[in-house]
Amino acid sequence: MGKTDRPLAVEIPRPGSEHPAWSRVGAIGLAGFLIGIAWPRIAGVRIGPSVPGDLRAQIEATASPAGSAAPRAAASGAPAPSGSAAVAPAPAGSGDPAAAPANQELVVVGAGKITKCFEKKDKKIEDCEKLLFDPIAVPRLKELSKCPSALGLEGKMTIGFEINFEKKEIQVAKAKKVSGMPSTTVNGILQCAAHEFGNASLEEVPHKYRRYTLAYALNFYKPGKHPGDAAGGADAGDGDAAAGATTSETEATGNAVIASDSVSLRKEAKGKEKVGRLVRGTKVKILAKQNDWYKVESGSNVGWVYRTAIGL
Repeated sequence: MGKTDRPLAVEIPRPGSEHPAWSRVGAIGLAGFLIGIAWPRIAGVRIGPSVPGDLRAQIEATASPAGSAAPRAAASGAPAPSGSAAVAPAPAGSGDPAAAPANQELVVVGAGKITKCFEKKDKKIEDCEKLLFDPIAVPRLKELSKCPSALGLEGKMTIGFEINFEKKEIQVAKAKKVSGMPSTTVNGILQCAAHEFGNASLEEVPHKYRRYTLAYALNFYKPGKHPGDAAGGADAGDGDAAAGATTSETEATGNAVIASDSVSLRKEAKGKEKVGRLVRGTKVKILAKQNDWYKVESGSNVGWVYRTAIGL
């Protein structure tokens, strides 16, 4: 007997019935998050290998800002790693010889003096007044600490200079008043000085006379033997009476008013050490000038400001 054919029935889905049940998907996702991520953290279970202790320390040290490791160790009371030392560098431009690294040679430059000066016809002048030569001399004399002949040296000497503005020449003269230094070492230092001053320019040095003879006292201190009060140095006691003084500033007079909103008074021209602050409208007295920097006084405050600070 043949099989009875049944009528074919076709079901058409209703609109929206083909979309997944998003509530179920969300519930499954939330359950997976709680089981896989949240629960291990709450239970304190670590999934996967830990970072080795030494590698962790290396990563933290690399990620920390430069110079922050030593203060953090000091604050926590942890000892510094063996063989390492935290050295606080001197502020740039501080000019404090006592702040020089103790493991380096140190040269302390004393106050310079003018021993002689001459007019155009080589007539000697009794009062040579002042000469703006310290900005040229002092930085170069401090560089003598790197001279091979000065390494490990401890002693004193007075170094002389012959300044000829007509020929625009600076000549290093024979050293005087030498103490604790062999002649071979002195000659080597003079050669280094001649090299340091070989490219020095006299173009921006105001002067009144044609030729000057100068002297600077130098104190050499070997590594580990720096004095506690290294600033200043000895006088240039070469036996000649002073006819004038070297300086880092020229005379300037007048009154001015601070034109900027806030101005820092600096200890030295171009220096970074600040000794005070003045606000707009403050009246100041001009005391001296060094290139584009002015030494001003306001009450008990004395320091250097750039020319734009007083509207120049």
